[in-house]
Amino acid sequence: MNSRERFLAAMRGETPDRAPLAHVAALTNVDVQRSTGCPMPEAHLDAEKMVCLCAANHTVFGFDAVTFIINFFNEPAALGCGMDWGSPEQLPAYTSHPWSEPEQAVMPEDLLDRPPVSIYLEALRLAKARYGDEVGVIGKVMGPLSMTQVMHGLEQTMMDMIERPKAIRAFLRVCVEVGVRCANAQFEQGIDALSIGEGGAGANMVSPRMHEELLLEFHREMVRRIDGPTVMHICGDITPRLEILKKMGLHCFNFDWAVEPKVMKSMAAGSFRLMGNVNTGDLMRGTPEEIERQVAENLEAGVEIISPGCAVSPLCPTENLRAMAAGIRKWSG
Repeated sequence: MNSRERFLAAMRGETPDRAPLAHVAALTNVDVQRSTGCPMPEAHLDAEKMVCLCAANHTVFGFDAVTFIINFFNEPAALGCGMDWGSPEQLPAYTSHPWSEPEQAVMPEDLLDRPPVSIYLEALRLAKARYGDEVGVIGKVMGPLSMTQVMHGLEQTMMDMIERPKAIRAFLRVCVEVGVRCANAQFEQGIDALSIGEGGAGANMVSPRMHEELLLEFHREMVRRIDGPTVMHICGDITPRLEILKKMGLHCFNFDWAVEPKVMKSMAAGSFRLMGNVNTGDLMRGTPEEIERQVAENLEAGVEIISPGCAVSPLCPTENLRAMAAGIRKWSG
């Protein structure tokens, strides 16, 4: 099997020749930015540089499936959110919140033609043409609650979930429309799977009751309307919400290092495939041996796809990022 075949088999619930290594959150480091000549922040806004930089996740780090979109902030940026695009050492961050009231939340007709959405669509087209036979190509969009928090403000969103739930529902509805439109445009470019970054619904942000009463219908609708397999990421220990996740229709869930692999595998009970969950703090400060140990722990628990548990710091050492692929090879014999 090649890398793409291995990844697709795991996503379908089949048994590949070995577990694939994939990522859905941000992943690059200063070493490959330097060696490729495609540094951030330029790579966020240049399709050629984005593809060149992300391809190194396969050629240098050994990933079988690669997201050729670096960050999750592209849709809010296209909707008018102010952005600090970061540096070679720093991932992007948002700087403004354009939506105060529901009537401001509008999906523009030309959304797909607006940078940086237009840029990442071109990057995916190039990535699929150059690497799509060999490597799994993954796209990404921001989840509806996370997008609402960016566009409306994190603190204001959390207060309004209690005080103005109708307004939050209006924001979520528009964010679902934005996410579905951008997701399906990515599948038209040939991606193999799409990640939904819903870090804003993390374990410390949303209770199981709030998730079920407010968010579940929007997550279900979004997944149902996306024209291909989905991988959702939510930060933190989401085990109290696993029964809710089972209702979404997900193909795969990328789980954080806060959850033990054997616990996650047992509680998921075959409802969706699992991708996880190497500790990103250990990727930053640990040793290759520790990374390989965590890979083995996931494989022994039956996790189908190995990945980092969340976004990876650009300051991570190359030897630790390579250790994930090395750990899979060693465990597989």
